[in-house]
Amino acid sequence: MRPDSFGEKLRILLKALVLSRTGLASSLNVDKSLVGRWAAGTVIPSEHNLANLTRFVATRVDGFNMLDWDRSSAEFATALGVSTAVAGPIGAFGWLPSSIQEEARRGARQRGWAYEGLWQSTRASSDLPGRFLCDIVQIRSGPEDGIRFRSGIEGVRYEGVAAILQHQLFYFGADAEHGTVIFGIFSGVARQRAQVIEGLSLGTLRDAGGSPMASACVMARIGELSDDPEEDDRRFEAAVSTLTPLAPEGSVSQEVQDRLARTQTPAIPGYLRLLFAHSLSRGAVLEDDAS
Repeated sequence: MRPDSFGEKLRILLKALVLSRTGLASSLNVDKSLVGRWAAGTVIPSEHNLANLTRFVATRVDGFNMLDWDRSSAEFATALGVSTAVAGPIGAFGWLPSSIQEEARRGARQRGWAYEGLWQSTRASSDLPGRFLCDIVQIRSGPEDGIRFRSGIEGVRYEGVAAILQHQLFYFGADAEHGTVIFGIFSGVARQRAQVIEGLSLGTLRDAGGSPMASACVMARIGELSDDPEEDDRRFEAAVSTLTPLAPEGSVSQEVQDRLARTQTPAIPGYLRLLFAHSLSRGAVLEDDAS
């Protein structure tokens, strides 16, 4: 059995049993990071752990046995009484070619963990030159091999999806109450867990005509997520409510200010470019690991 095939079945199982990875790890007396690697499809359980897992599932699903792991994912889901229909995050990208949808699923499985967390974004203010605006962003890997995206600032809440394609993180969100959407492309991090990512955000101004606007944006990780989505959503709302959208003067580092100001390319009028070779996007460093 391939690790990625087992990972898909384990994610189906967790969905069917309404069980978190932490809950499963506790039940099997293993570290939750090991369950995370199983679910990510990077490793498969040892014979001992697979036997323990099978016995555990059999206490919840009548007749479940070791042979069930050899079923196809669709048959496995049917046996557990859940649907494998593509929904949620990836479903929102249903208009994309199937090859790109599959790449997005693979990216979510393999690298979704690197971006999962609570973030604060910083971009230039369109109304006050020299000042900056901040948003709170939540990124969460979903059970359908997708990535959920949320962004909040004052009374605006964008809900949407993200996809990892090659080394870029794409996101798309909509604010149903105000009827507006945003789109972003960020340079990703190849191997490490992302701590800072830089990219371009496209949206509309809050003026009478909803004028189109593109801006450079830097996002920095400010917190982690737990196995309790409801609690994480409460933390997200608390962070948005306590955030001062207009960053206090002097609170944005000079390096970030310079990056957000350097968006024009004089030799190519009409374009905004953030070259990957000069990106601020980076993974964890020793100081981050130590904390």
